Amino acid sequence: VTVMTVSFAYRFLLAGVGVGVGVGVGVGVLSSPSLLVEPQSLTPSTIGTRTRVENTDINGTSVGIERNACRPFDVVVVGAGIVGLATAREILRRYPTKTVCVVEKEDSVAKHQSGHNSGVIHAGMYYEPGTTMAKCCVRGADLMYAYCEEKAIPYQRCGKLIVAADKEEHEEWIEMLHTRGIENGVKDLSVVYGEDIHTIEPNVRGYSALYSPNSGVTDYAAVCRALAQDIQSSGRGEVKVCFEVKEFKEVKKACLDAKKRPCSQSLKSSKQLVEVVGCEPGQVGPRIGVCGEVVITCAGFHADRVSRLGGGSNSPRVIPFRGTYYQMKPEHANICSMNVYPVPSGSGIGVHFTPSVSQQRGEGIIIGPSMCIAFKREGYKSSDFSLADAVDAFTQVGLFKYVVNNFSTAMSEIYRDISKDAFIKEAQKLIPSVTTTMTEPSFSGVMVQVMTENASAASDFLFERNCMDGKVLHVRSAPSPACTGSLAIAEWIVNVAADDFSW
Repeated sequence: VTVMTVSFAYRFLLAGVGVGVGVGVGVGVLSSPSLLVEPQSLTPSTIGTRTRVENTDINGTSVGIERNACRPFDVVVVGAGIVGLATAREILRRYPTKTVCVVEKEDSVAKHQSGHNSGVIHAGMYYEPGTTMAKCCVRGADLMYAYCEEKAIPYQRCGKLIVAADKEEHEEWIEMLHTRGIENGVKDLSVVYGEDIHTIEPNVRGYSALYSPNSGVTDYAAVCRALAQDIQSSGRGEVKVCFEVKEFKEVKKACLDAKKRPCSQSLKSSKQLVEVVGCEPGQVGPRIGVCGEVVITCAGFHADRVSRLGGGSNSPRVIPFRGTYYQMKPEHANICSMNVYPVPSGSGIGVHFTPSVSQQRGEGIIIGPSMCIAFKREGYKSSDFSLADAVDAFTQVGLFKYVVNNFSTAMSEIYRDISKDAFIKEAQKLIPSVTTTMTEPSFSGVMVQVMTENASAASDFLFERNCMDGKVLHVRSAPSPACTGSLAIAEWIVNVAADDFSW
C-alpha cells in the first residue's frame, strides 16, 4: 500500500514532464574504456546439442534451435526497432560477405517506439546545425522517401505548417527555426502569414507559420517489416524474435557449428567471440545463445540495461514518456491535409495534427500526443506500473531539476492527459473549429529520452564505444527524429563500427 501510495504521488507530481526540443550540443564523454560520443562525419542460428527446442522466425515459422553448439555470425545486432533493422541492412549492403543476426525481445519487429508514433517524416529544421541529429534527419528524409517508393510503402509528401499564435512566438521560434532549417539544408522552407496560412490550410489560424513542403508521413511499422524482409532475403541475415537478452559472454574462437565444422574464414582472425545469451521473454530458461565476432546494440526502451550487460557504463539511463492520441472521426478527416504543429514548448513539439497512412490503424487525421512520464517502459496505459522502471526514472537528478524548472508545464500535461476537453482546447489553438464531438480515442505510444544532470534532454544521438575489449558498440540514445533519420543513422553507425572493429 505504501509503495502504491508513493507511486501515485510521484505520478501526480511528475507525470506531466515532457521532453523539450534540444538546442545544445551532445552530452560529452565518459572515461575509458567505454567512450560515449557523438559520431564524427564520417539463416537461423543454431545454438545450444542435447535437446531441441522450438523458436519462431519473423514470419511465425517454427525454427528448431540446437542447444550447446555455436555457429557464429560476423555481427549480432540487438533490437529490431527501426534503427537496429536499418543498421543490420546497411551492414549487409556495404559488406557483401558479412553475416548478421538481429535478436529481438518481442514477438514481432517495431513493437514499441518504431510502431507507435505520429509517422512524420521530419524535414530537419528543429535540430541544432552541425549535430548528427540534424545531418541524419535531412539526409534520412530523402532516403526514407526513396525507400518507401522502392518498396511500395504508403507515404505522403504532404507538407507541414509550424504555426505561431502571435508576434512573440513568431520572433522567438519561427525566425529561429527558419534560419536553422536553412543552415541544415532543408528544402524549400518559407515563412507565411495570416491569409497565406488560410490559403494553404483553410481551417488553420495563426499569426505566421513556417511552411515545409518536404515534410511528410509514412507507416514506420511497414518500413520495419520491409527492412526485416531485406535482411532475411539477403541469404546472410536473420531476425530472431522472442529473444530477451540476459547476458553477454566472451567465448573462445574454437567454437564449432552444430555439424562440428570449423567457423567461417571471415571469423578466423578473432581470438574470442561475444555470445549474446537470452531466452523467451518472462521466462528463466531454456537459455540459448547467438555468437558474433562483434555486437551492436540498438535496444530502445532498454538501451541502458542492455548496454550495462554488454560492458557499458551505468549512465546515462533512459526515462520513458507516454503520449496519448485522438483521431478525427471519418466524417471530419478533411479538417486538414498536412502536418499542422504549434511552435515547440517545454513539453516538446506539442499537440499537433497529422495525416495517417498506417496500414494497421487506417488512414485519417490523428491529434496528439500528450506527454506524461510513464511508470513502465512498456506502459501504454496510465495504470501500468513497474517498480524497477519507476525507480530508474525517479532517482535521476536531471528529471527532478526539469520538474522544478517546468512545473506549470508538467501540471498542464497532466490535465490534458486526463481531460479530453483540455486536450482538444490545446488543439483548437491551431484549428479553432475542431470540437470534442468530432474526435475519438486513438492509440498511445511510449518514447524514451536521456536527461542530462543540468535538466535538459540529450540533444544528439549517443554511442558508447569500445566495450568488452572493443567488440561491442552500444547505441545509448536515438530519440526522434530516429524514424525519419534511421537509414542515415545506420550509415553513421556502420561508419563508427568500421572504425572500431577495423572492417
